[in-house]
Amino acid sequence: MLMVQKLILEAYDDRTQKNFFFLILAMLMYRIQRNVRKRLLKLIHTGLMLLTILLTIIALIAVFDSHNLKIPPIPNMYTLHSWIGLTCVILFCFQLLAGCITFLYPGLHDSLRASYMPIHIYFGVATFIGSIATCLIGLNEKAIFSIKDYDNFVSEGILVNTIGIFLIIFGALAVYLVSQEQYKRQSRPEDSVLLTNKS
Repeated sequence: MLMVQKLILEAYDDRTQKNFFFLILAMLMYRIQRNVRKRLLKLIHTGLMLLTILLTIIALIAVFDSHNLKIPPIPNMYTLHSWIGLTCVILFCFQLLAGCITFLYPGLHDSLRASYMPIHIYFGVATFIGSIATCLIGLNEKAIFSIKDYDNFVSEGILVNTIGIFLIIFGALAVYLVSQEQYKRQSRPEDSVLLTNKS
C-alpha cells in the first residue's frame, strides 16, 4: 500500500491536480455561469488562467529541482512527456497573452475580437488535450520506471491505468462541453460594453 501512495504522490502530485482543476474551471466558466455578466466572466476566466500559469511555473521549478538536485542528477527534457509538456506550457502562455490583449484591451475593435475567438477556443482546447496527453505519457513513464512487474497486472499498475482512463474520460467530457453550442453562453445587449464604459 505504501508503494501505491508513493506512486500517486510522485506521478500525480497535488500541483498537477490543482492545475487541472483551475484550467478546466477556467475553460468551462462560460458554460457553467451562463447568466453572469460577461465582464465578470472575463475577469474570472483570466484570473483562473493566471492562477493556473502560476501553479504551473511552481510545478516546473519543482520538477527541474527534483532532477537537478538528485545525486546523481537526472537529465532534463529527454522524454516525450517533457517535450509535449513544455510545448503545452509555452502554448498556454501565448494563449494567455493573446487572450489578454484581444479580449481585455478596451480599445480593440469588436470585429477583431470576434474573428480571433474561434482561434482562441481552438488553441485553448488543443492545449488542454495536449496537457491530458502529457499526463497520460507521464503516468505511463512513471509506471514503467517505478513499478516492478508492471506487465503482471499488479495493483499499482492497475491503479495507474485506472487514473489514465479517468483522465481520458475527464478530457473527453470537458472538450464535449466546450464544443457544444447548446451549452454556450447566449449574448446579451450589455456584452458590447464589456470592459469599456462605452454605451
